[in-house]
This record gives sequence, structure tokens and C-alpha cells, in this order.
Amino acid sequence: MLMQLIEIKNDIPEQLYSSLKQRGIKEFRPPQELSIKNGLLKRENLVVASPTASGKTLIAELCCVKNIIEKKGKAIYLSPLKALAREKYSEFKKNYPSLNVMLSIGDYDSSDPWLERADIIICSNEKLDSLIRHSVPWLREINTIVVDEIHVLDQPDRGPTLEVLITRLKEFCSKAQILALSATIKNADELANWLDANLIKSDYRPVELKYGIYLDDKIFFDNEKIKLSGKDIPEHQIFENTLKMKKQILTFLSSRRNAESVAKKARSVAKNYLTIEEKKELENLSNQVLNVLESPTKQCKNLSECVKYGTAFHHAGLVSKQQTLIEDAFKKGIIKLISATPTLAFGCNLPSHTVLVRDLKRYSPEYGSDWIPVLEVHQMFGRSGRPEYDREGRALTIAKTESEKDEIYERYIVGEPEEIYSKLSAEPVLRMQTLGLIASREAPDKKSLFNFFEKTFFAYQYEDMCKIKNILKRIISELVEFDFVTISGEKLNPTKIGKRVAELYLDPLSAHLLIEKISKKKKSDMFWIHSICSCIEMFPLLRIYGNQFKELQELFFEFSEQLEEPNPWDVDYDNWIRAFKTSLMLLDWINEKSDSEILQEYRETPGILRRRLFVGDWLLYSASELARIKKQKEITPVLRKLRLRIKHGVGKELLNLIQLKGVGRIRARRLYNKGIKKISDVKKTDINILEKIIGVKTAKKLKEQTTEVSTTGQQTL
Repeated sequence: MLMQLIEIKNDIPEQLYSSLKQRGIKEFRPPQELSIKNGLLKRENLVVASPTASGKTLIAELCCVKNIIEKKGKAIYLSPLKALAREKYSEFKKNYPSLNVMLSIGDYDSSDPWLERADIIICSNEKLDSLIRHSVPWLREINTIVVDEIHVLDQPDRGPTLEVLITRLKEFCSKAQILALSATIKNADELANWLDANLIKSDYRPVELKYGIYLDDKIFFDNEKIKLSGKDIPEHQIFENTLKMKKQILTFLSSRRNAESVAKKARSVAKNYLTIEEKKELENLSNQVLNVLESPTKQCKNLSECVKYGTAFHHAGLVSKQQTLIEDAFKKGIIKLISATPTLAFGCNLPSHTVLVRDLKRYSPEYGSDWIPVLEVHQMFGRSGRPEYDREGRALTIAKTESEKDEIYERYIVGEPEEIYSKLSAEPVLRMQTLGLIASREAPDKKSLFNFFEKTFFAYQYEDMCKIKNILKRIISELVEFDFVTISGEKLNPTKIGKRVAELYLDPLSAHLLIEKISKKKKSDMFWIHSICSCIEMFPLLRIYGNQFKELQELFFEFSEQLEEPNPWDVDYDNWIRAFKTSLMLLDWINEKSDSEILQEYRETPGILRRRLFVGDWLLYSASELARIKKQKEITPVLRKLRLRIKHGVGKELLNLIQLKGVGRIRARRLYNKGIKKISDVKKTDINILEKIIGVKTAKKLKEQTTEVSTTGQQTL
């Protein structure tokens, strides 16, 4: 019999007990019960390794809210992704309205002083790392630390930052209770030992998950098989079988192109399972998806057409508003099928009864086509059969032959997820973290720096610090050469500019490159765009296809006075030319090329372009800060104007107009072409003329704004 809520009534505050009771929680699931019995409510550190939807969030709630109400200090909830952080923020705000719940996932050059008032801070890993670099005063008030998806330690891009962050928190907040939440992994005991925590390992799932493999018109489960019919394409047979049960399906593909293709072809299946009311709603949603951008791209049009028939694709190439519209429509039940890339496996809580992982192999330059990790597939499987929506879920794959069916069964259905390993030896991350530790005075000398890294998961796993120490010694020499750190005996001291680089959350190598560019005192747009495209933060750069290499070399002559081309035989030449191509794309953007034109010419989707523009803006801001410290103030106006052009995608002549709310690149260009070139021109122009150019509603809003501007003063760029 499961543990009942009433059994812990005397162990938790009345306020928490009442909240749980009002939400209809009467008993605890096995992982929750095990956590309580192993010291969750007694401030014991825990690592909880259990499947998706097994109730890990409630474990975190019990831990955080109890400690807060009992005045034990702040709680911080760490998430690897901003989307997940937003979801957890919404959950805590809804369930605990009396607590001061705050979200911090944005600007890396802000200390977010309002967080001092927070009870619970929901934070991305990188943002908390940045806050520590800004020496936030409330850090030692943290008394509860929840690390969600701690198995991310195994990822080369996100893992090292999380690992160093946890190590720092263990030092700063030595008395805090740590709760680490993980998917089921093979070596969860190693994580528990590293964190001095009790391990809760469970295979429990509140919704039964049936694993099936499709082969030759049949789905084979452990104890049964289902005969499918009606369609020639295996995916379509599975889609139709799911829709007949009045359920929804989430399909994972290896690439964005595959995801779009599957959603497009699935329209012929999904359209037969829509009600008249759903068709009306989808028509409206289709228009919303189409018009998210000022000028719809081919991708927007394809997505819009899919949505009309109850299907959608979801990947990083979409802008965030399109992703949200699709997710909300799927939750509402009017989108029947989403085909997605694996990133959605870490995404929002979606009501997918069936998950189909169609592509079980992935191509990489090193290994060719190879099976993807079991842990990753299990993450995808975990999106099926959510307890809020279903009593059972189905996790399906497709086999082409009997032998492949056996391989899939042994590997992914009865096979164990892989062990996770520290990726801390990745040099770019170590470089950033080393400067961060020195700048914050956590590592005032070499000995303390080495001692810090001896407390990491890397050191725990490998029990050999030689590799890390050798890398650290090289990094210290590099930081001294860059003038970010000085050495006095064994002492390590950050310079003024080194401390600022750490606060800006830049790779020191990128900062050094930008400082070198600042010293050249060049002011051309292309010079600065190529400079930021040469920074590690902008990677991966655009690929070069076919004969483009020669074409790009010829194009370079147009900019030869602004850029210095390296020797074609240099090791870094390929990256230089790829940075040049990426720069041409951003130059086209600020010269008002449309999303459609950029997609066609550079194969860059709006979603990826927006992320690149965000990073570019950050690098230009960082460059202006470094220029200020280097007393190169003449560069600042150039960078400031370029930042605005990158953000809005406009020519220099439109910079004043785009300051008005409701005026984007298209409306600004319309106004300018009609002779309305400044905010003062907008004020003087008759509203009837404005209405003909930009519409009635926008014209009225602009008139209101220009009245305000005239009283507060107009900013001119």
C-alpha cells in the first residue's frame, strides 16, 4: 500500500499540507515515498533517478516549500533549458501563490537585484553561473538546491558548466540540502556518492508504458501484436492506429528536414480525424502561425498548411512564438500529430499517448551512421503516456528486418541506459570557468584552483587530476598573456578587464579577439560583423557547399579593405571563410533582406537566425564594454548603432523610426520611402496619410507615441 499524505502531516508545515490536500494529493508514488523515507523531509541530500512523469517535481516541491516555510532560507531550482525553467516557474506560481517565486533566465550581465526578495528562484544553469560572477549578496541564503536533469552532466555543451556550478554551490552553500533529479542512468550511485547523497532509484511509472516495434504491418509488443492496415507507409499506419483511438502522437526524427517532411505527408491521415469545430480552430491557428513574422517564409507557409490539417513540425528552426502556438494547440487537442527533432524530448509536458522514435541512427563525421544513445531514446519514450492525460502510453520504433527488430529490442527496450561521464576536460568551458573562479576570488592562487577542480565530478570519476592540471596550467598562461590575470608568486589576480570578461560571460579567447579588433580602431560594419562571427559563441558557422568556396573568395575582394584575409594554407582558414559567409548573411539582414530571401540564399531558418542575432547582439554589447575599459570610446557609437541594426534588421537611415513601438523593419521602410524619415516627421504628418501607409490602428498608436516623445525629448541616433 502506498504512503498516504496524512502520514506526514506532522512532518510538514500546515500550509504545505493544506496545499497538497487541496490539489487532491492523497498518496505518494513509490519514488516519492522512498525519498521521504530516505530523509527528504530531514534535509538529507538525495539523488532521485526515475523515469519521466514518475513524480520528481512533487519531491522537489516538498523539499523546497517545507524548508522555506520553516525559515531555512531560499530555494533555487536549476534547469538546463529556458523552456523547462518557464514551465517549472508556472507550476510553482500556480501551486504556491503565497510564496515569492521568481524566474531568472535572461541577461547574463545583470545581477537581477530583485531576486533578493525571492523565496524560490527558478534559474537556468548558465544564468546562475553568471549571477555568481556578479557576486550576488543573497547566495549564502540558499538553503535548498534542486538540480533538475542532472544527467545533462554527460553533454559536452551543457555538462561542464553544470558540473562547475554544482561544485561552486557545494562550497558556497555547504549547509544547503541538495536534491538532484535524473532520468534512470546506469551509474546514478556515482552521482550520489559525489554529492554525499542518498540514492533513490526507481523504475516506477504512474502510466503503464508499452514498448512496441513495427515490422511488416504489425506492432509487436511483449505479449501481443497488433495488425495494422490501410496505408503503405509504416508511419501512416501507426498515425492512423493512434488517431482511431482518439489519441495524439509525437514523432521524433533525426533532422529538421525529416520532421517537416513527415508532418507534411501526415496531413492526408490527420485530416480525416478532425471535427468541424477543430477545422475552424485550426484555420485560425494556421493564420497565426503564418503571420508570426512580418514577411512569411516558405517554412512558415509549410507549417501553416500542415496546421490546417491537424499536423505540425517542431524544431529549432521555428521562432519561439510558433513553437508555443504549436505546443498549446497540441495540449488543447486540436493538433493531432507533431513531428519533432530530439530537442523536444527535454521540452514541455505534452499529451502524447504514443511516441514514435522513427530515426534510431544518426550520422556523425567521426563514426558515420550509428545508433543513438539508449538514454536519449528513453528520454523520447518518456514523453508518452502522461499521467494528466492517459492511463497507458506507447513507445514505438520501426524495424525494416527481423534482425533489426531483435537489435532494437535488445538495445532500447531491455537494454540499460549508458553511464554518464564528466565532460569537464573540454577546454573552452574550462577556460571560461577558470577565469570566473579567479575573478570571483574563489581561486586566489594555483593551489586553491587545483583544489577546487579536485572536488568536481571529473576528479571523482577519474581519480586523476593530471590531465586537468596540465590544461589549467596552459589556460593560466593564456589568461596572463591576454592580460586578464596577473601572477604574483603563487597568487592569481584578475585584472580590471579580466574581471569584466568573466562578468560578460565570454570565452576569454573571444574577448581577446574582440580586444585585438578594438585596437585596430576600424568602424566599418563588415569589419565588426566578421569580428563577432569569428568568436566561438557564434559557432557553428554556416556551411560551405559545392563551388561556394571559390565564389566566397571572389566576393571577398569587395571587402578586402575592411578585412584581412589569412593565408589559405592556414589551419584556421576554413573557419575564417565560414565566418565570412556568416557575415554576409548578417550584412544582408541589416540591409533589410527578408527572412525568405535569407532562407533561400543561406539555408538559415528564422528560428536559428534569431538565435544567431541574439548572440551577435550580446557580442557587440560585450565589445562596447571592452572598448570602454580600453578607453576606445570612438568605437562605442559604431557598435551601438550596429546592435540596433542587428536587432531590427534595418539600414542606418531607419534607426530613428524603429524606436517607435509597433514599427518594425517593413513599416519603417514604408514610412521612409514616403518621406517620413524621423519621429518629428511622424508627428507632423496627417493621420489620414499615416493610415494609408501603415494602417489605422498603427497610425493611431504612433500619433500617441509622438505626443509623448515631444514632451520627454527625442533620442537621435
